[in-house]
Formats: sequence, structure tokens, C-alpha cells
Amino acid sequence: MSLPSAARQHGFTLIETIVVMMITAILAGIMVLFIRRPVQNYVDNAARADMADVAEIALRRMTRELRGALPNSVRWAVIGNTSYIEFIPTKSGARYLASDDGADPSLYHALDFSAATARTNFDVVGPMPASPYAIAAGDQIVIYNLGSGFAGADAYAGGNRVALTAVNGKTLTMAGNPYATAGTPNSSPGKRFAVVGTPVTFACTNDTATGKGTLLRYWGYGWNAAQIAPAGGSNALMADNVYACLFSVTAVANQQTALIGLSIALARYNADMGAPETVTLTHQIHVSNIP
Repeated sequence: MSLPSAARQHGFTLIETIVVMMITAILAGIMVLFIRRPVQNYVDNAARADMADVAEIALRRMTRELRGALPNSVRWAVIGNTSYIEFIPTKSGARYLASDDGADPSLYHALDFSAATARTNFDVVGPMPASPYAIAAGDQIVIYNLGSGFAGADAYAGGNRVALTAVNGKTLTMAGNPYATAGTPNSSPGKRFAVVGTPVTFACTNDTATGKGTLLRYWGYGWNAAQIAPAGGSNALMADNVYACLFSVTAVANQQTALIGLSIALARYNADMGAPETVTLTHQIHVSNIP
């Protein structure tokens, strides 16, 4: 016995299935046209935010370190397609007992600026810096740094920089006495000295063709009277995908200050533009150059 025709009819025919698939594909295509742009904008904005974060962190670190630089030690240069900014970091500082303070020489050690005696030890006035800024043997001290072109007052050239060989309580012993000169002594008006580390350089390589330049921090490469590209020592990557950067140092002599300019542009390839897309950040740092 055969079933009624109405009972045998169920499901979809092949033609109906094909029609549904075509309609679904058309609707999906229309949805993609509306969704693609917002999604791409979100991806682009997230990438720009990432680049801005990298640049901001790098510039903030540079700013923090440059604010602690030895007065009159920040210098800059452009060599080839790389911008360099170099400085001498300070660890701590204090006041020294000077010979004109009138202290009893049998009880205290005064820093001597006279070539006649050239004493190599002196006492610190006031409290000694505490850890982690404590002064130790092997540290180097600088007095009255005026920078390049000033004889006996340029720490890079070593005229006012000397290593400590011993620290005994408040008495510091130097490896020599570069401050005892026959000419005009470069004593500090505030009778202060700075404890310094070895020079540090930030090197930023421009790459406006592909945006693959780098920002590197160099240290431990030694002392150079003239600024050159760092050779040896250690380095660490602070930012990559650098498109362009610019450093500058403008000294205001009558105010004993300097204005440091830092600008960096990071890039990423944008498929829609067919070229690198850049994010640029600029910082200005006001530093004191009172020696």
C-alpha cells in the first residue's frame, strides 16, 4: 500500500538549497563591506597606540636620565643618518671642606687648590650620602664642570675629574689632585662636588625609506674628549621601527640652563596607504647648568 503524496514530501530540494546559499553569500558580502572598515580602523588605532606607547616610554626614560646629568655635560651630534646625545650621569654629590674655610689642619682635611701642597684627601661637610647613593672607592668625582672648551673644567677631557682610592668615614682620598693648579683654580662657588658614572649615549638611527631604524642606549664605552660614535661597551634597544628622530641641546649661558629637544617618529607599514604610517612624539627638557 503506497503512502499519500503529501506524507512523502519533506526537506528542501537542491534548487532551494542553492538559492539559500546564494542569498546567504550575498548578505555576508554586504555585511563585510559594512564591517571591514570599522574593524580595520580599530586595528590601525591599536597599532598607532602601541607605537605611541613605545615612543612615550623611550622619551620618558631619556628625560629621567638627562635630568640627572652632570651640569654642562649634555652634548649632541649628528653623524651620518644617526643622531647622538651624550651625557655624564651623576650618582650623588656633597660639599667639600675648602682650605679657605679656616678649619684646623691638624684636625680636618681641606681640599687644596694650591700647587704648592697638592693634598690628595679632603673631608666632606655635612652628612654622607646614604645607600644606594653612598660614595665608595673607585667612584669618580667632578668639581665645577663648565663643559667643552674650558681648560681644567671639562669632565670629558678629565681636567676636573678624578677617581677616589679610599673612603674613610668623611675623608675621601683621590688618586691625584687635578684641582691644585698654578693658574686660576676652578673651585666651586658652592663648594660642591659630584660623584659621576661613565658617559652614556642615546643613538637614534633614521630610516625614512623603510622605517626600520633603532633607538639604542650605550654605556661603558669609556671617555672621549670629543663626541664620537660609541665604540665598545654595552648597548640596549629602547625602540625599533624608527622612521626619524632629532636631538638638540641649546644652552642659555646667561641663565646657566639648557633646553634639550627630543623628537622621535616610529613607523609601520600601512597596506591601504602603500607606505609607512608614522607617529611622532616630541619632548623638551629644561635642565640646570649651574656647576
